[in-house]
This record gives sequence, C-alpha cells and structure tokens, in this order.
Amino acid sequence: MHGFVVAALVLLVVLWTVPAAMFYASPPWDNVEELFWGGSMQWGYYKHPPLPSWLMGLPVALAGREAWLTYAAGVGCGVGALYLLWRWSLDMMLPSRAALALLLGTLVTYHVQRATIFNHNTVQLLPMAGYWWMLWRVLRTPAAGQRDWLWLGVFAALSMLTKYSAVVQFAVGALFIVREGSWRNARVRRDLLRATAVVLVLMAPHLAWLLQHGDQTIGYARHSVHPSGLAAHVHSRPLRILLVQMARLSPMLLFVGWAWFTRERAPVAVNTADAVDAASASARRNAFDRRFLAWATFGPVCLVLVASTLLHTRLVASWLSTFFLPVALWAVAMVPGLQAERWSRRRWAGVLAAAALLHVAGSFGQAWVEGVWSARHGYITRANLPSRQIAEAVEAVWRERAGDRPLRLMVGDTWFTGAVMLHMDPATQLLIDGDARTSPWLAPGALAREGGMVLVLDTPEFRSEGALLQPLLATASCTGSLRLPWAGEDDARSVRVRWGIVPAEGAPGCLPAPSTATP
Repeated sequence: MHGFVVAALVLLVVLWTVPAAMFYASPPWDNVEELFWGGSMQWGYYKHPPLPSWLMGLPVALAGREAWLTYAAGVGCGVGALYLLWRWSLDMMLPSRAALALLLGTLVTYHVQRATIFNHNTVQLLPMAGYWWMLWRVLRTPAAGQRDWLWLGVFAALSMLTKYSAVVQFAVGALFIVREGSWRNARVRRDLLRATAVVLVLMAPHLAWLLQHGDQTIGYARHSVHPSGLAAHVHSRPLRILLVQMARLSPMLLFVGWAWFTRERAPVAVNTADAVDAASASARRNAFDRRFLAWATFGPVCLVLVASTLLHTRLVASWLSTFFLPVALWAVAMVPGLQAERWSRRRWAGVLAAAALLHVAGSFGQAWVEGVWSARHGYITRANLPSRQIAEAVEAVWRERAGDRPLRLMVGDTWFTGAVMLHMDPATQLLIDGDARTSPWLAPGALAREGGMVLVLDTPEFRSEGALLQPLLATASCTGSLRLPWAGEDDARSVRVRWGIVPAEGAPGCLPAPSTATP
C-alpha cells in the first residue's frame, strides 16, 4: 500500500500543476513574489521569514522564473504534508483507516486545490504536519534512545522560518501538555527542552537578521492585523470566517456525511482475523489519541477566533490554511461509518472513483474557469491578465524611446510588474514598489546608476498602490500610457498602464516619440 500511496500523491502533484500551467495567463500574487524573492538568498524578507523563498531558489536557478514551478512546489508542499500525515496515521490506526484518512485529507481544499498558490501558508503545511506528528510521539511514547525530540525541533524551527503564525499551533500544543499534565514526566520535559534548543540553534541566523530588520517584518504584521470596528468584527467577521472554512472543508465533509448516512446500523459478522485486527486497532486508538487529535484539530481555530474577537484584530480566512491538517485523522477515528476495515471492495472502488473524479474535474475546471472562461465572459482576474501582450508592448515602448540600451531594471508592484517580467529577459531585475528596502538583492542607488522603467497599473480593481511609484514616475524623462484589452475594452476591464523611463546617470534622455501623423 505504501508504494501505491506514494504514486497517488505524485500523480496529484502532476494533476494540479498541469492545468494551472496550461490555462493561467499569469500566476497569483504570492507566486510571482516568491519567484523574485527566490532569486536572492536572504536570511529574511521584508514581510516574512525566508524558507519558502529558499525552496524556490534552486528551481529558479535551474529553470528560470517559470510560473509552473510555483504551482508544482505549492502542491508538492501540500502533498508532502499529506504523506507525513499518512505516516502518522499508520502509528495510530489500521492501514485501511489510514488510507481513508489520507483520502479525506486530499479533499481539504487547503491541502491540494488552494496549494497551487505558493505562499507561506502553503509551505507551512509540510513542517506543521511533522510538528504535530512528532509532538504526538514525544508525548505518547517517550522512551530512551528515540530521537523524536530532534525531529520535533527541526519541524518547529522550519515552521517558524516559514511564517510566525506557527506560534498559534505551538501555543495549542503547550496548552495540551499542561492540560494532560505531561510536563510532570521527566523524560517529556527533557525532550521538549532539547527540541527547544534545536529550534533556537536553527533559527539563530534569522533571529540575528530580525534584530536589524525587525521594523519591516513587525510593521508588516501590525499592518496585517490592524484593529477593526468592534461591532462589525464580533457579529460578522468570526461567522464569515467559519463559513469560509466550512466551504473549504466541504468536499471532505460531503464524503464524511455520505459515510455516516450509509453506515451499517447492525453489527456485522467478521472472521477471526478481522476481529483480532479490530481489537488491536481499538487498543491503539486510545483516549489519549482522541484527545490529542481533538486539540490539534479544533484548538488553533478556537484560539485565533477568541483572540481576534478579544483583541479586535483583523482575520483573513487563508491565514487558517494549516489549521486543518489533523481533521481527517480525527474524523476517521471518531465519526461512525468510517470504519474502513469493514468496507467492501465495491464500496472502496466507489469512494476512490468519486475522489479521482473530484480531483480531475476540480483541477481542470478551476484553472479553465479562472484563466479562460472568466476572460471570455468579461471578468478580470489575476489568472487571466494578458501579461505576455503587456510585456511585448512595454518592450516596444522601451526600444522606441530608449534605443539600443538594454532594459535592466523595472520598477513597480510585485504582482503586476513581476507578472509582466516573467515574459522578459531574465537578466532584468525588479525594484519592488520603488523601495530599496524591499529589494535587498539590488545595490543601493541601482535605479540612478542604471536607469529603468516605471510601471503603474491603473485598472481600478488591481491598481498599483506603492507609495513611491508616483514620485518616481514624476522624475522620468518621458512618460506615457498603454491600454490593452483584459476581459473587455471599457475602463474597468482593460489594462491601463502609465509608464515612465528614468535614464541612467550621464545617459541621454528619451528619444523623440515616433510620429503618428498620417499623410
């Protein structure tokens, strides 16, 4: 079964990568951001810790800034997390139930479908799955000679090097330890202290970086969770967040509901071998496992909802991406009707066929609707931005107004300008929002020395918002505008771009605009 599971997970990566690469004209914001961050290895970036950008660094170095790399890497992280959950579930239940838990896990949209968005939430799925598995092992079966504490520290450090929100799940783990009284066990205390030491060692370089650049990352975090109005927050925000989570869990919940309604009400006759296996599984699936899974599944959600309400802070649904990793294990362990060891071959075949159909339809349907159907029907999305056509128009303007000088530097917001640059010379660099602090891979004063082109997107729904872009545009020696169809010709559905060319020091200004007069 292990070989079949690995093959199925690899197939999932391919299945969700190919349609996105085929039908998306431009990748999501976070994917573009990581493609450019990954081009320079830093101990931290102005918004987040460095691990996702490090993971993207090697593929970018080998294959260039290719959008499909981000889709494959994102789904790969989600699938990698599912593999760790598979290994964990084998320690906890029969292989048939572990297989069902894995199947249900693939139907949580955060783990596969939304994993095509390669960002810090998606990457954190992988180390966070390892964190819960190793914490369970450290608390449930502490024994001399085991190195679970080492892996616990490694996974915890990688989670923090991905996104600081890992502290929410660390806090839930700590509360469970206190609630269970596990800290009274000397071996558990020793292992947890060892794991903490591993975390500090692995994070030391990043912590040193934070001492110098913490104003950027902390400032970004504060801005992200800025206070909101109490009335609107308490009465609508938590409910809205919960409804979104239910929607993103709905494929799995539909399967669980079907299994519950079609469960066998009467005891079934089993042979001696089945009875022995069931008794063994029941003994292993003890009360501790059920409590641990309940805390790991529901604890993070409850904690952030309570904290957000009490502190009146903003909460975004996607921030909860990693909170549902153990939900499939909990369901298989607790919900009647999911006793997979009692299922017939026919029932298993139907379940597998339905899950496969959902993945095939979901992968191709989602990519086609967002990338093709929406553009044909007048809806602008990030997936259908005509970035290649914009890149060709921008390069044509540069040749007309800058002559033979190579275009080495673009200035603009990460998503729009970055998406356009994916179709340009890979040697061209991006000065994000015109702010040198956000692009540490560029030497100070790069724009003044080398010159470059400033792009500002004015399409209302996706307007560029960098505070420094307008002042830089005002310093350009020549300016102009471009207008191309996006999902229509009107202002709201077309690409409206202002551009400006900033000449290098000592270089001549722009060439005269070509004449448009007709005889």
